[in-house]
Amino acid sequence: MRTIIILGASNVTFSLPVIWSTLHRSLTEPFRLVIAAGHGRSFGLPNTVLNRTLPSILECGLWESLDQFRESSTFHAIVTDVGNDLLYGVDASQTMSWVNKAVERLAPLTQHPVVTGLPIDSLHSLTGPRFEFFRRVLFPNSTLTLETALVEGNSLHEQLLMFGDGPVSSTTPEAKWYGLDPIHIRRRCRREAWERYLSLCVPDNQFRRAGPVADLSVWKSKAERRWKRSRLLTSQQPALVKNGNELWLF
Repeated sequence: MRTIIILGASNVTFSLPVIWSTLHRSLTEPFRLVIAAGHGRSFGLPNTVLNRTLPSILECGLWESLDQFRESSTFHAIVTDVGNDLLYGVDASQTMSWVNKAVERLAPLTQHPVVTGLPIDSLHSLTGPRFEFFRRVLFPNSTLTLETALVEGNSLHEQLLMFGDGPVSSTTPEAKWYGLDPIHIRRRCRREAWERYLSLCVPDNQFRRAGPVADLSVWKSKAERRWKRSRLLTSQQPALVKNGNELWLF
């Protein structure tokens, strides 16, 4: 059974139906999709969006779950949506140290993990007022300035692409995938983006795009642990089993 691990944030959450449907259409064997994502997700800090708090990617239950799959699975991994931590006041160096820890944990499982850089062209197209608008809407507590965002963003992006010099593949999101919103992939471009990422992640497979109507039922699935205000909520994993395929959320 193939296990596809994806670490990310809101772009993964928005694209989940497309990811699930693309895998279902393309893989001839059952798969296990294991995801740590969510709006505003941080690699090293817990984050709260609309009164729901998720643990950091490094501290979530995903890592313990992978141990039980070691003997019966082929692993593939994608690390994406890196950059939210800059908006939480974390610099590029600390953010990169967290990403490195995640990649180091994945290394014993998969020989071909994929890391995506930042949408750097989209970020460089920002004007001051447009940056302020989206920062206030998406990260209302952030005090990050456009100038600092560009300096730290460039540094982080360059470090992420350095993964491509070793056993880890790296790729840069296409500028055309983004519109007015500088960090979220346009809905009509999600199929193209994830076909690219999955093809790099599982290079021995020819991926076909999800059909015109992706499987929206996956959005009903809940993460293993989350807090609503101060109340801990848990959901048994896998969150979804369909046609022999499994979805695990953390």
